[in-house]
Amino acid sequence: MDAFQRLTQVVRKQHEEGELPDFIVPLLMKVAQHPEDFAGREELVAKLAERVDQYETYSEMCCEKIGFGLEDIHRTLDELRVRY
Repeated sequence: MDAFQRLTQVVRKQHEEGELPDFIVPLLMKVAQHPEDFAGREELVAKLAERVDQYETYSEMCCEKIGFGLEDIHRTLDELRVRY
């Protein structure tokens, strides 16, 4: 499974079973469904998939960070130059 397929899988899983907000799904799917636009940046797409997979709504609410939050996901999307 390549990074784009993995991203598609984790976005669907986190959206359906987790708490991934609706508003970020189109941005993530823009990356997952257009691998030709992100050729050569597969490592960054894999990093994005990992952050989505380990998404936690309250990742920064306690004294230690658990998982990744929306800020982490947005930062990676910024690196990929994906905007609303």
